[in-house]
Amino acid sequence: MTTSTPNAANGPKVHVALVQLPAAMPDGKAPQVNRMREMVREAVKAGRDAGEVVDIVVLGSHDELVKNAEPIPPIGAPESSWPAEAKTCREMAEAARESRVWVLGGSIPEAADGKMYNTATVWSPDGTLVQTYRKTHLFDLCLPKMTYKESDTFGAGDKLAMFDTPFGRFGIAICYDIRFAEIATIAARQGCTAMFYPAAFNTHTGPLHWELLQRARALDNQIYVATCSQARDPGAKYEVYGHSMAVSPMGEVIGTAQEKEAIVRVTFDPEVIASTRAGIPLLAQRRFDLYADVSAVQPTANGK
Repeated sequence: MTTSTPNAANGPKVHVALVQLPAAMPDGKAPQVNRMREMVREAVKAGRDAGEVVDIVVLGSHDELVKNAEPIPPIGAPESSWPAEAKTCREMAEAARESRVWVLGGSIPEAADGKMYNTATVWSPDGTLVQTYRKTHLFDLCLPKMTYKESDTFGAGDKLAMFDTPFGRFGIAICYDIRFAEIATIAARQGCTAMFYPAAFNTHTGPLHWELLQRARALDNQIYVATCSQARDPGAKYEVYGHSMAVSPMGEVIGTAQEKEAIVRVTFDPEVIASTRAGIPLLAQRRFDLYADVSAVQPTANGK
């Protein structure tokens, strides 16, 4: 952790691009990773053309997780020491470096210690890996129209995570984690401007819960919330909902994609956080004499 907690209501505006990557391509992972780099460049150029510097590019979850598992190098390790198999990480590092932008690399399948994890990575503008987050809540459900058990394949992470930048602190979680309100509450009370959720909601729960959950997490904690999905593939066995989205501290949807490949640019304004909290002072009105302060949990920041 850093030695002090930042105040999300202070600081500069943050310009964010949500990149809704295409669904699986017929020729495998390499074309999709190449398209990822192209879309990062496109997102940064679109911001520049609009007179805005893009600060953070967020990617959606990658497809065919089991098939494409690879090791993730240690945080801060020089690229010369990375395993040869860490091909997607090399591409994300280069995407960040060539566009001089922070990249939250969606989530990829991490192979480690004989297990697999669904893991998000964060890359600084010089291509350094500064943070990782292993999905902590695994997607096990049994609905009338759908049964899925992520824990048959993946292990669960055991740490929460945030990352610090020159323009604020941000929390990370993945997909199903958004249903567990404590993560966003901890992030908000630890000074995060926003929670980012790379995600792959499906077309069964997406229409009912996708937007609702994001607006709830934003309203509960008076922070920005942004999700980033893949584009929809109607022929896929697991059909992703799409609709990458960002929500303001007042619960307003400020940007959204639809089902297809897209780039959504939004701005997070600390003044909106400040005015929201001044008008509805939830942080000051908590009754920790009646219930526990879950923010006593200390997430790691930038690998610390």
